[in-house]
Amino acid sequence: MIGAALVNALWQGAFVVTIAAAITALLPGRAAATRYAVWFCASLALAVVPFATLWQPAVAIGALPAPVAHTMAITSRATHQAADASGWVLAGLWIAGAAFCLLRLVVSFVRITNVVRTATPAPGLGPDVLLSETLDIPIAVGLRRPVVVLPAFVPSAFGGPDVESVLRHERAHIARMDVVGNLVQRLIEAVFFFNPWVYVVGRQLLKEREAACDDRAVAGGADPNGYASILARLAQTRQSSRIPLLTPSALGPQNILVGRIARLLDGKEAQLKVNYYAVGASVVSFAVLAFALLVPNVRVAAASNSSLPANCYHGVTVKDAAPPNIPKAEYKSGVTSNALVTVDAEGKPVSAKTVTSSGSDAIDHATIDAAMHSTYSPEVSNCKAKTSQYLFHVETGPQP
Repeated sequence: MIGAALVNALWQGAFVVTIAAAITALLPGRAAATRYAVWFCASLALAVVPFATLWQPAVAIGALPAPVAHTMAITSRATHQAADASGWVLAGLWIAGAAFCLLRLVVSFVRITNVVRTATPAPGLGPDVLLSETLDIPIAVGLRRPVVVLPAFVPSAFGGPDVESVLRHERAHIARMDVVGNLVQRLIEAVFFFNPWVYVVGRQLLKEREAACDDRAVAGGADPNGYASILARLAQTRQSSRIPLLTPSALGPQNILVGRIARLLDGKEAQLKVNYYAVGASVVSFAVLAFALLVPNVRVAAASNSSLPANCYHGVTVKDAAPPNIPKAEYKSGVTSNALVTVDAEGKPVSAKTVTSSGSDAIDHATIDAAMHSTYSPEVSNCKAKTSQYLFHVETGPQP
């Protein structure tokens, strides 16, 4: 099951990112807070959808176009075959990689803990501000008692208004609970380290998160031009290119920083409030995607009724297909009819529903009748029989 979820994550992530990109494309560029929320939902979807779509409902799923059903079923079967073929090798590689990535987070946590432990209070800047000799970029840190940690040189190198602008940015991270959000993001990246889509989403999260905090800093009184100059000066004083993994900071990658500065100078008004309609639309879209991707769990056999080798996993197969009894007066050659059959754990057909109509009620009825009178081998997953679905296919030949 884990192997199938890991393989699923690779191709299902493309759908998640496409949905998020489509929704954010409709949002204004200055709506950074909303755009961040949509991408954060996408990050959660990347983690949830691959496992959610392993669930196989006991009831038939609604009709889909036959090409879609066949394509998704073939993808699902390929996924399970790849997972079964790799066996514990795939799971072992994933465990080793995830453990390494999680260890990096632990190292980052230890490093940040040491920074906070050795930092000193910043006189006149507030009880939530500390100064550190080991940092060269400002950061917001702490889950229970968040604080802002500034490099020790900042108060002397920058004027009071400039320092206040930096503090507004970092306090915005705290107010938005970005410390928690960043932790969730990093954990997902660690667990799904092999999936390129988590890094695509992660980059968007970083970009929109920093832009949202820039907007709050400007809304709090910072001059956009002056604040852009502050960011440029901070970037010049940074000694290391390393960014703490477990906490948001005032500076990100250089190419994103350049975009932030250009954004501050464009003169457009920022939208600070989150558009919950857009966020809700993204949540609903990801839920619909997860439900739609349940269709690959409908095990489709080829017209020849070939089946997977018997082992601890195989889909529903037909043992004895009943021929459709089509009245001669209603017979049409060269037409196709498909019925989705629910087969229980004992191999008995429970229900059938037309998903691809032949255009003839008589042929469709005969297909359902034949599907219900056929005998099946149930799906076996993890060496246990379970209720699943089968696409019963009828294709008429020349007039008898």
